[in-house]
Amino acid sequence: MSADPLAYAASALSGPLLLVLAAFACLLLPLFVKQLRGAQGLIALGAVLVAIAFFKRAPEAELAFFDEALLLSPLTAYLWAFALAVLALVIALSISRRAAPEESQGEYYFLLLMAALGLMVLVAAGDLFTAFIALELLSLPVYALAGIRRSKPGLEAAYKYFMLGAFGSGMTVMGIAILNALYPALTFTALKTGPAQPLALAGFLLVISGFAFKTALVPFHMWVPDAYEGAPTQVSTLLAAAVKAGGVVVLWRLFSLFDGGPVHKIFWWLAAITAVSANLMALGQKGLKRLLAYSSVAHAGYLAVAFFGGRRGFEAVLYYLPVYAMATIGAFSVALLLEKDEKGPLIEDLAGLARARPWLAGAMSAFMFSLAGVPPLAGFFAKFYAFAGAVNGGYTGLVVIAIIMSAVSIYYYLKVTVVMYMKPPANGRTAEAPGLLEAVIFLMAAGVLLAGLFSRPLLACAAEASRWF
Repeated sequence: MSADPLAYAASALSGPLLLVLAAFACLLLPLFVKQLRGAQGLIALGAVLVAIAFFKRAPEAELAFFDEALLLSPLTAYLWAFALAVLALVIALSISRRAAPEESQGEYYFLLLMAALGLMVLVAAGDLFTAFIALELLSLPVYALAGIRRSKPGLEAAYKYFMLGAFGSGMTVMGIAILNALYPALTFTALKTGPAQPLALAGFLLVISGFAFKTALVPFHMWVPDAYEGAPTQVSTLLAAAVKAGGVVVLWRLFSLFDGGPVHKIFWWLAAITAVSANLMALGQKGLKRLLAYSSVAHAGYLAVAFFGGRRGFEAVLYYLPVYAMATIGAFSVALLLEKDEKGPLIEDLAGLARARPWLAGAMSAFMFSLAGVPPLAGFFAKFYAFAGAVNGGYTGLVVIAIIMSAVSIYYYLKVTVVMYMKPPANGRTAEAPGLLEAVIFLMAAGVLLAGLFSRPLLACAAEASRWF
């Protein structure tokens, strides 16, 4: 623990600064040093690993900077560590399988690192202005990353994501403008000043709608299936595992401003409709990436259910995010390994995988069962803590809906496993995994198992971080 809060702040802020320096190094250095062309991935991965290595535990206090625009606390430290870990894994996948054309490698890693910087600022934002700027810093690079291959599926994904994302950003900035006219300050602490007047309530609803786009809550999820399917699989992994986390944290901050009332009723319906719609739409999917896209939307609904558990619910959210990320990164890694075109493999392409690569089929089964919430995998405990908090908060009806739809999800998760183990291979092809990609899959499979069997350490970290919200 750092004894000097200012020393800790300087150390903590060195991480985002290192990402900025690495981003520009990836973009510009190969122009002057020809030997570095093609090494941008190693530069980016090295910078992230250095940032993780020098990461220090936060002091037992919340440090506010720039009139509470930026907050550093154990919660920020937890979320920054999560963001850096996901970024390192996405970069590893990008090194293993190229996500962008050779001539665009510098731009790819520049955009990837800047998106991660936006995510880190977003989860540390203490006011709506900072949150909006961070949201745009996160979103704009991701729009470009979705279409970086300049292929028809990628450009279509980028276009749809950009148009709907711009609509969400417009709603957010309109809501902020309304609130700015009504409140002397837009810090989250200043916004919690008792019952909001009708005009302020309209502003809050616009802001909530804008961040619901990033979290992919129904009906703000329309961009998700096409964006996940058309974008490079590495970018889809980032969208599912990390970008969602930024939206969830800000939505929780907005949710906690109100003690019941119409805002909580709206969140109730968002959670219920998301859980029902996403799981039903996932049932008929044939593409693996599209199935994982609807799975991502469904889990956004489960995270919204956890909001109703109060402080224990937020603790469950912080446990849920890394657990969900491990299973999702692992599943997308398998999709990356097996993909034959830019839209990713069909579920039928996994036929006979258990015979060709038993360990790979076992890992994919672990990811599917964790996402389904089957014990003793980590996904079961994530859902258990999320739903238990909401039950303790008195929202049993919402939890019943979530449990029923979670049971429905077992069908399409199990379908993937059945294809791998029960159907013969269609084309006789065997999957050959590069070493780094194979290592990521193995690490994520071990993670979902160990985080389930030994859930207490991660849950303790989540509990410590949640106390500083």
